[in-house]
Amino acid sequence: MAAYAKLRTDLVSVPAEIDGQTVYNIKDPITGSYFRLREPEFWLVNQLDGETSYSEIAERFQAKFNMQITADNVLQFVNLLETKYFLENQRAEQVTSRKSLGFEERDSLFSKLLFVKLKAFDPTRALDVVLKIYRPFHRPFWFVIEILIFLFGTAVLLDNSSYFAVRFSEIFNIGSIVTIVLAFFILIVLHEFAHGLICRYYGGEVKEIGILLMYFQPCFYCDVSDAWLFKEKRHRLAVTFAGPYFSFILMALAVLAWRVTVPGTFINELSRLIGIIIWVTQMFNFNPLIKLDGYYLLSDWLEVPNLRSKSFEYFGNVLKRRVLGWPVEKIKTTAREKKIFLIYATAALIYSVSLLIYFFWILAGFLHSKMGSAGLILLFVLLFFTLRTNIVRLGKGTVQHIIYMKDILKRPARLITYIILFVAFILVIFVIRFPHRVSGEIAVRPVAEFNLLINEFGLLEKKLRRAGENSQIKSSYLQMTSTDMASLDLVPYVRDGERVVATDTVAVLVSNQVSTELEAAKSVLDRFERSLELLKAPPKREEIDEAEAEVAAARAVYRQKVNDESRMQELVDRNLASREELEEAQASLAVAKAEVENKQAKVRLLKSPPKPEEEAVIKSEIQKQTANIEFLQTQLDNQSILAPISGTVFINQLEDHVLGIAEYSQIEVLVPVSDFNINLVKKGQGVKVKVRTFTDKVFEGNVIHVPKDATMRGGDARFYVSAIINNDNELLHKGMTGYAKIEIGSKSLFGLFLRKLASIIRVEFWSWW
Repeated sequence: MAAYAKLRTDLVSVPAEIDGQTVYNIKDPITGSYFRLREPEFWLVNQLDGETSYSEIAERFQAKFNMQITADNVLQFVNLLETKYFLENQRAEQVTSRKSLGFEERDSLFSKLLFVKLKAFDPTRALDVVLKIYRPFHRPFWFVIEILIFLFGTAVLLDNSSYFAVRFSEIFNIGSIVTIVLAFFILIVLHEFAHGLICRYYGGEVKEIGILLMYFQPCFYCDVSDAWLFKEKRHRLAVTFAGPYFSFILMALAVLAWRVTVPGTFINELSRLIGIIIWVTQMFNFNPLIKLDGYYLLSDWLEVPNLRSKSFEYFGNVLKRRVLGWPVEKIKTTAREKKIFLIYATAALIYSVSLLIYFFWILAGFLHSKMGSAGLILLFVLLFFTLRTNIVRLGKGTVQHIIYMKDILKRPARLITYIILFVAFILVIFVIRFPHRVSGEIAVRPVAEFNLLINEFGLLEKKLRRAGENSQIKSSYLQMTSTDMASLDLVPYVRDGERVVATDTVAVLVSNQVSTELEAAKSVLDRFERSLELLKAPPKREEIDEAEAEVAAARAVYRQKVNDESRMQELVDRNLASREELEEAQASLAVAKAEVENKQAKVRLLKSPPKPEEEAVIKSEIQKQTANIEFLQTQLDNQSILAPISGTVFINQLEDHVLGIAEYSQIEVLVPVSDFNINLVKKGQGVKVKVRTFTDKVFEGNVIHVPKDATMRGGDARFYVSAIINNDNELLHKGMTGYAKIEIGSKSLFGLFLRKLASIIRVEFWSWW
């Protein structure tokens, strides 16, 4: 065994230029790990030959770099290298052997769930075959052609964006699922091969390609870590960008294929699905907070290998030293690296925690819907076993912190700092009160609005809406024509944007149909009135005398017929006349009798008053015609349309809309409030509104109406609270959208948290009591 440390001879090193300084990228070919050393550190590493003493190395270092260093400093550096397994010793041999055989250090179950890696195969031979075909096309001419294809395909996609929207009704179809899975698999494999191909093109090794389940998102991977050994930054970026570049070109070709093929055919539908899959997957792929292409592009651009692990390591070091006060050694970094590590670690931590909370929230909802309270218990058990290693580490860290506290509390400055921070924490969380608000998306509408339009029934509709405490909506309708051939001209008297005051004439209706129908209706009414007068008038004496004379004549005829019938009966009895002659005389008698009764009835009719039924029918017709005349007169009077409110005229392009008037001195917003918060909203509470049009302005007003009942919209019940907002400058107009907050009081941060927590817990949970 060497007396002094000796560097492993199988490590691979390549120089690179970063920020004008030479650095060396070191690759461990067995573990697959990569490290970066600055020039003094790299020189120092190469002095470890197992024979040179540390004091001699320190003297050489001082002579070369003019920097003060001792043998103890060299020994500390050697100990650091040993933790990275850079040295030839028994420990490094054991670890590298285990790594080479695939025996990794055990991670927690939680870490395994977040990062599941399955190696598929070594693609070296396949990539070498494809590389021979690809080399002639790695030329500027072909890059220009590819860029033109991409731009043209993207333009077609944007122009037909509705066809490439994600529709879940199409996805959750057996045929579509099979096609999507097959297309997704082929596209991702080709995507990863593109990474590996460019890496091989620039001389790197690609030993592994496989499948990842990262943060519960399935994806493929290709190990192109050798790109860190490339001297030129553009080559490293080319390897990382190769996959997305190939995917975008393929997307453009698929979109063009979709455009030129017949809709509904297999090729057409497959091309459309390929286009959708690529643009959706690339949205996730360019997320720099998970280790996909977006992350590696950021890492290459910043020239910081292992960006994620280094960022979290530095973040943890700062947390331990600055916040917890642990006596741990400070990680040495440049000012640039400090900013990068802190920003990336903070963003990645927030993203990771948010994603995990969202995942487990969805899982909790699913388990509760299927299993009830037992499902939530199962989730807690699952979380415990998943996080048990992390819980143990947290426990150890807590114990370690308690041990360190003994020394920390001996330092007055640190103790005072802790006390101040603790008191500040209590004040901020439990004492200081913060605004408590209820908020929601809103759309602006005027406080008063009048619209003149043609409705679906062809009626001219005047619609007036007033907001406020005593809001009202009133409509009236004008039917100016009664035949299909009638015409009506509506002439506006105002222009868009013009100010009007109440009672101003805003439009005039021009039509002779109403006046014509009005005259006709009056004529019909006059006829019915004359008929009623005639019905009620007493009969003339001459008519009665004439009718009575007709009765007397009929009676005389009747008496004559009676005598004739008697004589004929006697003759028949004496056999001097036939039976037929008797029957003929009897028939004549019956006719004479009926004639007498008819004439008598006529006399009674002339002397009797008119029947109530006849009078009622005529009166009904008179009332109907009177109402019709009043209606037509109203139509005639309303041919001049007056403004019912003061405001600004607006004319839109809708076919059924004629014109409108809006009062903008104040505007109304309807704030959607859930049933959980509606009991907190009271009339008179302040409201603040921000709209997307004026993001730098805040508009204020008050609640003027709290509804008693909820309104269903989109399957969700909300109480739409009405608020009036001052709009003195008339900046706000109908249709503007934004966000409104109702000031309902104040609470501590802890109180706000409990309130928010209670709002998201299902009602079924409270049924446990």
